[in-house]
Amino acid sequence: MRSNIDEKGIAIEKLKAFIKQKKMRQTAERILILSKIYDYNTFFDVQMLHEQINKEMRVSLATIYNTLELLQECRLIIRHNFSSQNVKYEKLPTGTSTYYKICTNCDKVKAFSDGKLTKSIALRNTSTFYIVHHTLYLYGICKKCREKMERKKH
Repeated sequence: MRSNIDEKGIAIEKLKAFIKQKKMRQTAERILILSKIYDYNTFFDVQMLHEQINKEMRVSLATIYNTLELLQECRLIIRHNFSSQNVKYEKLPTGTSTYYKICTNCDKVKAFSDGKLTKSIALRNTSTFYIVHHTLYLYGICKKCREKMERKKH
């Protein structure tokens, strides 16, 4: 299993190569943003990232949004639209499947794994299409919210 430092270094090199290929400027801001993202072990939002970055360097929200788009294009991060008010990002897991349960009542997000589902999806690989990553979002009502709803009924 790779360490966080290895993952971060690999991600930075991938970003540098991507920027060079696109004939873009390699900036300290872009590298710092990616580095901070790789310090997170969970979801993050733009505000959270902005606060962390500005502890070290003054970076505008526009730069952060533009860099997040670049990092998505480079396949280093994934954007989750859990709901219209709940947009989160995370490092793109390498070679893994990601599954999420999202409560439509309280917006709570819980990641989970399911070996049978992962195997079932892997069986969909063909000679014309090979799945490298997949994400599944399941929307419903969490146990806590269901219990609150039941109490209100009585």
